[in-house]
Amino acid sequence: MNRREAIALLSEFSANQFLNPNLVLLEKREPDRYRLQIRGDYNRQSIVACLRKKHLSSEMSNDYLIVFKP
Repeated sequence: MNRREAIALLSEFSANQFLNPNLVLLEKREPDRYRLQIRGDYNRQSIVACLRKKHLSSEMSNDYLIVFKP
């Protein structure tokens, strides 16, 4: 996803109270491709349902929820 999509997604999650992050990283993977790494409290079921509608994926790594476009 591009930077604008990642920021909009993070804002949507916060507005819908799907997460209470301790740390959010916006990691640049390729030119104009980013992924979100979120550490903290979050409602995984709500986030995954939202991601399916937007054709995005998630995975768990260490203590982080990672959101990306496949």
